Amino acid sequence: MANTELRPLTPVAGFPFPVFASAGCEIRAEELAARTERVIAWMTDALHIAPELRLNVADAEDWSGVTDMPLYGMPRTIAGATTVGPGEAPFYAEQLASYEPHISAATRANLREEYGEPASLVPYYEAIHVHELTHLYHQQDWASYPDLWLVELHANMGMVGYLAEMEPDMLPAMHALTTVVYDLPADSMRFRTLPDMEHALENGLFNYSWYFFHLTLAAEDLWETGGTRLFRRLHEYVRARQHAAAPGPVTRDEMWAVHPALAQTMDEWPGADIASSAEMPAPLEPTD
Repeated sequence: MANTELRPLTPVAGFPFPVFASAGCEIRAEELAARTERVIAWMTDALHIAPELRLNVADAEDWSGVTDMPLYGMPRTIAGATTVGPGEAPFYAEQLASYEPHISAATRANLREEYGEPASLVPYYEAIHVHELTHLYHQQDWASYPDLWLVELHANMGMVGYLAEMEPDMLPAMHALTTVVYDLPADSMRFRTLPDMEHALENGLFNYSWYFFHLTLAAEDLWETGGTRLFRRLHEYVRARQHAAAPGPVTRDEMWAVHPALAQTMDEWPGADIASSAEMPAPLEPTD
């Protein structure tokens, strides 16, 4: 992580965990900390463990001093600290622009209805804040993420479950951007199989988003099927793999043992019947 002494953030009092904010962002930090407190209470009850936590609400000037995430405004959890931006970030518009050549008129209208014109993805990234808080439960004693897709699937279940039970008004904003994936051409993704998710950013955010959105859709189905019990069982399974000396690849049989719906997720993954990345051509740029 970068040097946090570049410009110290301001402490924000009144919460059961440390909260720090960039100058002028204190009121927004209180709003985000209040949601964080609700998420932690809900998730601790669901997973039966309590994480350590520091919340940073950092503006563009302070961002690189408190997180290793190069994209300003992309929520990030590392070393027990979750960092979020206070509002709009330039890459939000860039992300939408990358989808524009591929989306249908109906999808475009849905995005406009949910995010306005010009579009603001702040409501979507408020939901991603919840996703990142789930990673606090992964990082308490896990040294690494050998199964990135499985960890991200679990974090998406945390996001979906919390929103469904505690803040359902946020679900449409989460769902609107997620369903863009139905319009994204799979054949323009260099990486498509589940184990290859860890390499997806090598092909850009476009490829990584394809994975993330499909895993969000899977998380919605899993939450509807198994709820809190499945959320907790998946956490226990992934945690056991993190502590295994040589866990090997995730198998369908192992997923079935946790819950048959997880095996179905593997069966129905849109890249499951496509050649591996080693057999695929060089990355393709999105086309008109």
